[in-house]
Amino acid sequence: MRFNRKLIIIVVAAIAAAFMLCGCGGDITSPNIKPHIVAAKTEQTVAIDGFEQFQMPAVVQSELTTAQYRERVKLLYDTVVYDGKKPIFVDNDPVQPIYAAAHKFLSTYIHDDWVGYEREVNTIHAIHDWLIYTTDYDFDLYNSYQAGNTDYADDPAFFIDGVLLNGKAVCDGLARTFNFLCAMEGMQSMRVTGSFSSALHAWNKVKVGGQWYNVDVTADAVHYTVGSKSYKQIAHGFMLICDETLASFKPDGHDFVQTQFTADADYDYFSDNKIKIGSKSYSRVIKSQAELNAVFSAVSDNKGGIGKIELKLDFASKTQVNSADMYRDEIRKAYEKVDNVGFNMSSGTIPYFRFPNGVYLFLIYK
Repeated sequence: MRFNRKLIIIVVAAIAAAFMLCGCGGDITSPNIKPHIVAAKTEQTVAIDGFEQFQMPAVVQSELTTAQYRERVKLLYDTVVYDGKKPIFVDNDPVQPIYAAAHKFLSTYIHDDWVGYEREVNTIHAIHDWLIYTTDYDFDLYNSYQAGNTDYADDPAFFIDGVLLNGKAVCDGLARTFNFLCAMEGMQSMRVTGSFSSALHAWNKVKVGGQWYNVDVTADAVHYTVGSKSYKQIAHGFMLICDETLASFKPDGHDFVQTQFTADADYDYFSDNKIKIGSKSYSRVIKSQAELNAVFSAVSDNKGGIGKIELKLDFASKTQVNSADMYRDEIRKAYEKVDNVGFNMSSGTIPYFRFPNGVYLFLIYK
């Protein structure tokens, strides 16, 4: 079936401002996504509950200026992230709802039976997916910047309250919230600044299994528009990858100051991750054209189940996959061999998103 409506791929771009700002124009509808996380059967204990306590100084919310409120948000952040302490609040503290929202997420989705390395990986996965699922990119802020407004020093989109209270942020707000949630679970992470697609950007490094990996939540929130309707999907192409991969991926590489904190290789999310289509399970690592065709066919045969699919293409004949779109011809063949797809590779249309290491998010049908 030929897809004859216009498909506009919105690429997340980073913009230089007083803080790190990433995004693109347009209005996003409710996320057409489902996080790959499952709530625990009972509410869990958050690691920070056992930390040394810090009594937050008393304050009257009605007497706070905007700048003073922003300083109090910073105090909360520093108490958890840098001091490693549990904040204790007096009644009606204006920043307590921020902390309560973070605690509620962690107590719901971080499971007690996760231990060791599994706990670290699963916790990062849950935080990554939850942040993408619950947070809309602040397109209004981006559009305002495009119009010439640059005074954003007090905008919550750059801070943890933008994410945890408003559900709206830019990349810096997501990076800070990632740090905040990791710290509450006793995991080491840091905010990284640099550039992405040649503009300023912020993301994270996190320590897993004794090594430091990059996680870019903003880059894994995939936005696209079909006709007049916008969508968002969760990808995992920038989750737990090393500095070398992050810097070498072109054309949308990350540029940053090299640090001593780096992993030897990427974490392989896809090898142990299968997808169920209809009654069958398929590997997310695709080794041949026949396997790619089979997955596309299974998706189109089970319309109503899965319409967007994330795969890692790993053909023996393909090398240098981080320097160019090496699989375009193979992907075209897969789209051509299946019926009833909503998207195809017609002239000017690329109905997929490319990530490092041959990872793709494919749009099969709406």
